[in-house]
Amino acid sequence: MSSELAARPSLARRSFGSLTVNGVRHSMLTLTSTALGGGVLSVAYVMSLCGVGLGCLMLATGASLAFIGTIALMEMSTQTGCGTYAALFSHCAGPRAGPILDAMLFVYGNGSCVGYMVFIGDFLPAIMNLITGNGAHAGWICNRTLLIFISAVVMVPLVLPRDIAVLRHVAPASIAALVYMALVVAFKAPALYHEHLDDSQYGNVVIVNPTIHFFEAFSMCVFAYNCHLNVVPVAEHFVRPTKERIVKVSARVNLLQFTFYCLIGITGYLSFLTHTCSDIIKDYPSDDPFVAGGRFMLTCTMMVAIPMNMNPTIKSALQIKDYFLPSDPQLLLAAQPSDSAQPKDEFLRVVTTLTCLGCQAMLAVLVPQVGIILSLLGATVATAMMLIIPAYCMGIVLPWSRRRVAKQIVLYFFALVSVASVPMTILESAGMIPSAQTAEQSVLCTSAH
Repeated sequence: MSSELAARPSLARRSFGSLTVNGVRHSMLTLTSTALGGGVLSVAYVMSLCGVGLGCLMLATGASLAFIGTIALMEMSTQTGCGTYAALFSHCAGPRAGPILDAMLFVYGNGSCVGYMVFIGDFLPAIMNLITGNGAHAGWICNRTLLIFISAVVMVPLVLPRDIAVLRHVAPASIAALVYMALVVAFKAPALYHEHLDDSQYGNVVIVNPTIHFFEAFSMCVFAYNCHLNVVPVAEHFVRPTKERIVKVSARVNLLQFTFYCLIGITGYLSFLTHTCSDIIKDYPSDDPFVAGGRFMLTCTMMVAIPMNMNPTIKSALQIKDYFLPSDPQLLLAAQPSDSAQPKDEFLRVVTTLTCLGCQAMLAVLVPQVGIILSLLGATVATAMMLIIPAYCMGIVLPWSRRRVAKQIVLYFFALVSVASVPMTILESAGMIPSAQTAEQSVLCTSAH
């Protein structure tokens, strides 16, 4: 025993030494990079809807649910030998699980791209406003609709190639841009809080706000922690996948995300209180140099994130088509597809890609509040991948125990809470319940400062 302890690396070496591929820290980095995205910029809006205390409680609940689901998926991957989320789901639900998961990924991928488009529509007008210096001819150049469609046209050469592996090298830059923006929000918070403290238009700090928009805020928290599509591949290659190491990875990943979300959520909310937008960057003036740098970096990363999401999204769409409209059996038996089939498949892929890109740009124009997009994604596909499917697979793979059943009940219960955001959003869109943002907030959030 003493020899094993002596051979074990020190805490400092394990914490700051070189990364072990597929080790604890490498797996943490992979899962954290998957989860962190545009949802970070909407966490402060959750605090504005429900109060800073209730908002932190919802973020803690989301982290706890992600913790349970991550451990369960990693354990089930280790037991079954499944190397992908789809393989695990098919192992539990049968062959029909494939098209179901493809449909979810198609919706999720398109929805994420719409969200990125909305962010681009938030960032570019402010950037162009800064470049033109608020001149008399800046109006049409800063038009949000025009800039979104121009961005879509610029991205056409990026979304059409089949191989986009080179774009993956930009992924670390996206995380760096989000961390930079979070630090800017945190450092500016004290001065902005004192500036708005005595202004009645901004209201007071609210700890708990029991609002009908609780469900919308909770589904956004679910979206913020969703990295579960990559959990199973990480588990397949995880070095020494013991129970202790699996728990360590899940706990550290979700604790790190919770800390980061609380940092930007609390400081962002204290900066603008009741005027906090669903995209926190919209609250800052366009001529702020530090925020302008963040807008520029995030615009570039969003325009790379769209092609990276579009590629697997189109693959899912084509796999759905092949499931319901399979190719000629003679072609399936052939070792090589015919020359006539290849141009036909390529034409379908290109048309599907351009159609999705155009629809994404149109939806981004029609739905300017990114909070609605993230809430719907969180309430549907993210809830299914993070809560419903893991709970279902636990009942198939893991042995029966009271603890396992209790975890399933918890996951299913909060899945219902998250899904409740969908009818609430529909009622809100129909004008049957008040909107999450008042007219005064909408004017503030959509105007160019």
